[in-house]
Amino acid sequence: MENNDNTLREMQEQMQQLREKLDNQKIVNERILKKSCRQTVSRLRFKSNLPILFGVAAILLVPSIRSLGVSMAFVIFTWALMLVCIIATVLTNRHIPQMDRDLVTATQEITRFKKIHAEWIKFAIPMVILWVGFLCWDLFRNGDMDPILRYSFMAGIATGIVLGGILGFKIRRDQLNAADELLDQIEELQRDK
Repeated sequence: MENNDNTLREMQEQMQQLREKLDNQKIVNERILKKSCRQTVSRLRFKSNLPILFGVAAILLVPSIRSLGVSMAFVIFTWALMLVCIIATVLTNRHIPQMDRDLVTATQEITRFKKIHAEWIKFAIPMVILWVGFLCWDLFRNGDMDPILRYSFMAGIATGIVLGGILGFKIRRDQLNAADELLDQIEELQRDK
């Protein structure tokens, strides 16, 4: 009988040690997941601030094309368009969560960020088309401009639009992938709790 009691006591001690190990493992996993979430949020913030930098650069550089014969109306239109884009991006980026909040709020914020960001393309593409149309109209209405300069300038703009579009879609894809990754990490954290 005493042998059974000793065996039972040993088994209980082993179970207790196993529970402690599992609890420690859970704490370590949670710390690793939280650190991973913070890194993902940091990467998402960086990628989301790039369009703001590009917009500010465009605002600063647009007046330099006035010497090519572009009207002041086009420069003002470009400034206004860039300001709208910068403000919209800043407002959208406010939905990137701080990971010190509760996980439900963080999930809601990142889901809202992702939805707004995915819908942004419905505004961006028509605005680019409008901007290019205004530029072409502005360049062709200026009869004093050398045709070689006009077509060279338009070729440069077309190249810039293609390269900018590729870069923009890559940044957009990276942002949406980071948002998905963050949602997966938050879901895993919620499961562990």
